[in-house]
Amino acid sequence: MPRVLDIDEKDRIILELLEKDPEMSQSEIAKIVGLSQPSVGSRIKKLKELGIISHAYGLNVKKSGLHILKVDIKCKKPSEIISKLSGCPFFLNGFVVAGDKNLTVFLGGEDLTTLEAIVDKHIRSEPEVYNVEAGIIVRSEKDVVMPIKMYIEKSKNAPCGDDSCENCEYWRIDLCLGCPITGHYKGKIWK
Repeated sequence: MPRVLDIDEKDRIILELLEKDPEMSQSEIAKIVGLSQPSVGSRIKKLKELGIISHAYGLNVKKSGLHILKVDIKCKKPSEIISKLSGCPFFLNGFVVAGDKNLTVFLGGEDLTTLEAIVDKHIRSEPEVYNVEAGIIVRSEKDVVMPIKMYIEKSKNAPCGDDSCENCEYWRIDLCLGCPITGHYKGKIWK
């Protein structure tokens, strides 16, 4: 069970400084906080061990220029939906949440119709999905980094379990760019 944050004022200042500038050196932080560089290093190490500080590399939602779709889902088994989507290159993250919709999924890509096709074909069509609401992220007020799979290992089998994009109506009528994994992808990100 995760512990409640047990940090003091100096830890909070360190976190705020790193949030504003993740590349700030420990020496610079030490001058601002009024501690020695080894003390700052020790505090940062403790914050990392507590899971309070973590490095995230991926897509900066605010700066990427890609479309991000937030999908709220009411379903019987949210973990199964996340598991099914987790191998999809368009899948950024998923959260099991409390409330009427018990799953929130973020999809990212260069084309909104592709993201909507993924929702229609791989989420709405699931028998244990009762309700789906999808909304386009219009703007992010802060930098938000979400992981995105940039290196795609080609395979005959799509991670969603579908046979092939060639058999998919969405792909045939250009409502979906296709799966980068199977080689049917018509977009630019994973070329």
